[in-house]
Amino acid sequence: MGKNTRILVILILLLIIVSGIILSGKIPPGESPYSKTRKSDDVQVYVMLKEENAVFEAAIFNITVNNARINETDVPVLAYSGESGRIHLRASGEVTNWKGVRFNATGDFSLETEGGKSYLVMLTLIHKPGVFVIKPDPQLSGVIGEDVPDTFLLEDAPLLEKALKRANTTEELKINRELREKYMGLWKKTGNLSYLLAYRDLSYHIKMISFLEKSGKLTDTALKTYVLDLTATDYYYSTFSEPGRKDLTLVFSNESPYYGAIKVTDGPIKSSMPFVYYRGRGFNLYPVSALHWAHVYFERGRPDVAVEILRELQDFIEYGKYQTTEYALFPVYFHFQNASIPWVSGYAQGLGAGLYALAYNTTGEESYLQTAKLLLNSFELPLERNGFVIQTKYGPWYLEYNYYPEQLVLNGHIIALQGLYYYWEATKDERAYDLFWTGAMSVKRALPDFDTGNWSRYASIYNSSSLFYHRLHIRLLVWLYARTGDYEFLRYAEKWNGYLKERGEKPEDIEKLLKEVRNSP
Repeated sequence: MGKNTRILVILILLLIIVSGIILSGKIPPGESPYSKTRKSDDVQVYVMLKEENAVFEAAIFNITVNNARINETDVPVLAYSGESGRIHLRASGEVTNWKGVRFNATGDFSLETEGGKSYLVMLTLIHKPGVFVIKPDPQLSGVIGEDVPDTFLLEDAPLLEKALKRANTTEELKINRELREKYMGLWKKTGNLSYLLAYRDLSYHIKMISFLEKSGKLTDTALKTYVLDLTATDYYYSTFSEPGRKDLTLVFSNESPYYGAIKVTDGPIKSSMPFVYYRGRGFNLYPVSALHWAHVYFERGRPDVAVEILRELQDFIEYGKYQTTEYALFPVYFHFQNASIPWVSGYAQGLGAGLYALAYNTTGEESYLQTAKLLLNSFELPLERNGFVIQTKYGPWYLEYNYYPEQLVLNGHIIALQGLYYYWEATKDERAYDLFWTGAMSVKRALPDFDTGNWSRYASIYNSSSLFYHRLHIRLLVWLYARTGDYEFLRYAEKWNGYLKERGEKPEDIEKLLKEVRNSP
């Protein structure tokens, strides 16, 4: 074969290879399909499915936006490159939930663009009856480098390595990587969704570290929280092969107020705080649960364990100043319902203020009293500063979930009142008593709306509550009656106790409850 003939054959082969790449849609690693043809005044639009909502609603994503495919959260993909102006994007595909049921996913959205700029459209997945709707999140969408950080386009691995090196936890990253590879391999081999769920649980905290690092919001408290959560989740999946179940709790101690918790005395963490499992998010340090445990220990005459939990929790408080007022918050660093992170619970803020005041009375340690005061100050924060107090037609309400102000949760509000009362008892600070009393009167005015006629509501937006929460409502109303002397609380407690009898359930012993309340801290 002559030299010219050989060159011609090579050129033909190269053309075939390149054509095959273009026709198949396969792009060499690290390259954009538009990178070599993009003009200086062209625009690029990336889309990314954020973890919020999707993380616990869906197991498998198979979504297309224009020609870009999304099968993972928090990964940007290029959906458009070309002329500027008004650009319309259509999203469609299929989502499989954790029960293996498939749903169509659809969405349409447009954006106005300027030449020479790149854009990110952050997408959220919303479960509607029979379908998933894909919508853009305007707060996390816009011009890259102006409205949203350009770090969103960076790879996760280097950022993650850097963050965990900062926390001296690079070894945990190796453990986590091996576990993720193990469970992803089992998922691919068997198709069993429980293995995919394990993989998602193991991936959650590293995704959140990367996301917050890219957003410029990875505080020391957030990093410290995620490292503990990551370690707890890695331990669980190193020891157990099945994903957790709802309300499963892990504690790295021999102490637990409940029989159902998994107690670990020889694990990688030494802590009295509980780690709570949530589907697709693994095990998480939840200040609400930790404070609840401390509350139970105080009530059961175990102030030593209660104070130990409170001592550990101090490392996970974030401090700030609003106008001239210094305050403290317990940030929650995992997604719950439709929350962005971090979010704050009035339950934790109120109960925490009271329990730290009790810890001060128990130990004489001034730092506990200072923490209690700063938590009390947090009641002055507006919602836009991660506050949790809103004014309603009933009066002030202390939100259990401050990201959802329409949801007035009855038990969370009353438990915040308990903390305020404990604080007042310990310090005689009239601010705390005023917050307690006005909040209690809000409950009194709201009770008719929380009564369905045969049961109680968990929250203002729900038509019912579980048996557990209905019983808890009765006990909390008895507590309010004992502390305020207002008969309306006792009347509703007795009325709701009657609903238990009507359903054939064992009623609460209200006289016994009253005696217990009067003898409790």
